[in-house]
Amino acid sequence: MSPIEILYEDDDILVCVKPAGVAVQSRNVTIPDMETALRSQIIRSGKFKNKSTTLHVIHRLDQPVEGILVFGRIRKAAASLSSQVQDGGAMDKHYLAVVCGEFPEAAQEGELCDYMYRDPASKSAVIVDSSDVDAGKIPDDAKKSTLTYRVISQKRVEGISLVDIHLHTGRFHQIRAQFSHAGHPLLGDRRYCTAESDELSARLRVKNVALCAYSLSFDHPTTHKRMEFKIEPRGEIFGELKSE
Repeated sequence: MSPIEILYEDDDILVCVKPAGVAVQSRNVTIPDMETALRSQIIRSGKFKNKSTTLHVIHRLDQPVEGILVFGRIRKAAASLSSQVQDGGAMDKHYLAVVCGEFPEAAQEGELCDYMYRDPASKSAVIVDSSDVDAGKIPDDAKKSTLTYRVISQKRVEGISLVDIHLHTGRFHQIRAQFSHAGHPLLGDRRYCTAESDELSARLRVKNVALCAYSLSFDHPTTHKRMEFKIEPRGEIFGELKSE
């Protein structure tokens, strides 16, 4: 496994880039994960300001998804960051996604708002049908899930769109499930795909979920300074659309 790209590090926090295909944590000791790789990197490298291998997981990205992660280095910092992750907190997350289908002119910007819950049997996110919501039949474990989006570019020949997403709540598989439910499954997503999006992903050779957590901002837990980080997605399909 290649060294993890470090964006920022001090005594309180560590900000890095998670590659697509790597889990944040794994119970299987034979499978590489971010937590283990970072601890090993801290031990091997002499460049880290904080030599401790203690890492507190603050938030997660799905294994097939790439993007920016922040870890706490001490408990107090981790508690502050965790409170910022809560709905309406100070942590701000933006994603880029390549989705199946084009958006009409009237829907170039919009909001997706659904009630959803995690199904332990299928290990997937389930969105409550709008008719059940209207009738007040919302499962006890379902939570309101909201995001806003803006279409950046579209390729009409392939029928795909590049979308900038601002996540307002942090639900399990939220972006993947909500866009699929809205008729725009993400390319490379085998869990929430349709036959059309699965065929399109194979044709365009998109293997990982075409989703990147490209922007993360939060208040530093000690200095209270606003910290902002951005990266460019590594996947080829992003480059093709951003050049449009």
